[in-house]
Amino acid sequence: MRISKITTVLLAAVLLTAGCGSGGDGADGNANDQSSTAGGSPQDRKPKSEPLAVELTQAQADVVRDNDDLQTPQPEPDSRSAFTEKVEHRLRKDLLRSAKVNGVTTADCPQGVTLKASAASACTATYEGVEIPFTVKVADDYRDGDFMIRYSAEAGKDLLVAKRVYQEFWERHQDSGGYDQKLTCDEIPAVRAVEKNADTGYRCQVWHEAGDRTTNFSVLTDTYGYKFAPERA
Repeated sequence: MRISKITTVLLAAVLLTAGCGSGGDGADGNANDQSSTAGGSPQDRKPKSEPLAVELTQAQADVVRDNDDLQTPQPEPDSRSAFTEKVEHRLRKDLLRSAKVNGVTTADCPQGVTLKASAASACTATYEGVEIPFTVKVADDYRDGDFMIRYSAEAGKDLLVAKRVYQEFWERHQDSGGYDQKLTCDEIPAVRAVEKNADTGYRCQVWHEAGDRTTNFSVLTDTYGYKFAPERA
């Protein structure tokens, strides 16, 4: 008897389901409409928001992978050169390493570098004409006549280089997992001085076919280069 009851219940359920699906305005009819609307080739799909001005389709050839590929600023100081000249040359090298793209550099410490313990001196270095201020500070334990002079050079601004931004964003997001995607960024000036460790005001964007998803990223600078922070929708 228990078996016959189960059979009766199952039969009723089947009949009820068939009845619900027979109407043109039923839930199954709507589901079919949605399915046909969502179809179509990936090529027909477009980002939900407008892409940004610069599309990234390949690596930036001018951006070096290793600092050894950067050109050494000329002329190079030698062992007989003044300490200030050596510092100025070092500032030029530091800017090139920050840019990751070979370019014209200069540096000037107009009052020289004061060789006293804890002394701070003002210098300015340029990359492609863009000025970055530096504060050069001699180590606290410096003594007159020291053969090795320790010092620090702190930049007052960060260097924003468009090609490096585009390269690093491309490197981090080029793997689409086999789906269609589009990488774009704002049109960033070739070189610009920006506030340190801050939002630059520029954005990059990824549109990904999976989920038809668009994600915008704020471009920020930090000690090690650039960060791309996802923006909340």
